[in-house]
Amino acid sequence: MAGGGRQGRIVAALACTAAPVSLLPGLGAAWAVPYTDPKPPRPEVLHSRLGALESALVDDRGRLFFTSQTWDEPMRGAVLRLDRPDADPVPIARDIESPGGLALDERGQLIVGFGDSVPGGLIGNIVGRAGLLVIDLDTGDRQTWVSGLGMANGIARAADGTVYASNDVGTHIERIEPGGDVQRRWAKLWSANGLAIDPTGRYLYAAQTFTRSAIRRIELANPANITTHASPDLAGAAATLDGMTIDRSGRLYVAANGAGQIWRVDTDGTIRALARGLRFPTAVALGRGPHGFSEGNLYAVTLRGEILGVPGAAR
Repeated sequence: MAGGGRQGRIVAALACTAAPVSLLPGLGAAWAVPYTDPKPPRPEVLHSRLGALESALVDDRGRLFFTSQTWDEPMRGAVLRLDRPDADPVPIARDIESPGGLALDERGQLIVGFGDSVPGGLIGNIVGRAGLLVIDLDTGDRQTWVSGLGMANGIARAADGTVYASNDVGTHIERIEPGGDVQRRWAKLWSANGLAIDPTGRYLYAAQTFTRSAIRRIELANPANITTHASPDLAGAAATLDGMTIDRSGRLYVAANGAGQIWRVDTDGTIRALARGLRFPTAVALGRGPHGFSEGNLYAVTLRGEILGVPGAAR
């Protein structure tokens, strides 16, 4: 999921036809994990009705960028920018085919996955039809950087410019070299979604969606070395993990889409809930800098078109 094409997904169908999973009788309680704090911060709805939101990140200037997979104008297949929580969203690109993951390159330009849909991802296990765009944040100009990927659902960029891309209905994670060469079957991992690289640059973390909930750790120098970093007990086994990010200390933050929660995963693999009762969170982003979407706060987007703030959750 932290990627796109949600209208065709199981959770998307639930979102269109039912109450949030976390509010359905019995399911929310069954999937709950403990709070990090006896008095956790209350999530704030900053914006709503923005379509099916897929991914999010905050840049060094404290601006939030996010993708919408809605079919409706003016946000159809759009990448949008929010300069501060009370500002109006500004589209910087439209009509992208199923926009997926987001990352920033060394020049501060936006890398955007496209082709993030379930049919595309299934076909992408055989013939890749997805790829990566690069968008200039000042002009909105865009160009295709890479094509032939399986889905480009979640993406993560290493310090050396290497990019990793996931397919949540796929069998492998892909590796894209700085020059654009693609290693299609770099690491074998079923239903990888949100990706994050640890601060040491040694490991890639991957959250899994359509399997037992877990976050796996992959050694970049030896992708056959895959271990379990964190996995909830049976109560959280079907949480359908989605987008994920990491802070400077190595703590992970992950959207537990089906459970309607946001989790923090500490460096020892301990899982705690930062927020519950959400409506299908798809991605999380850490605040940065002193202004706008500022440091110390956590932000999330949802399949139901909401942008949420969780004040102080990343301190």
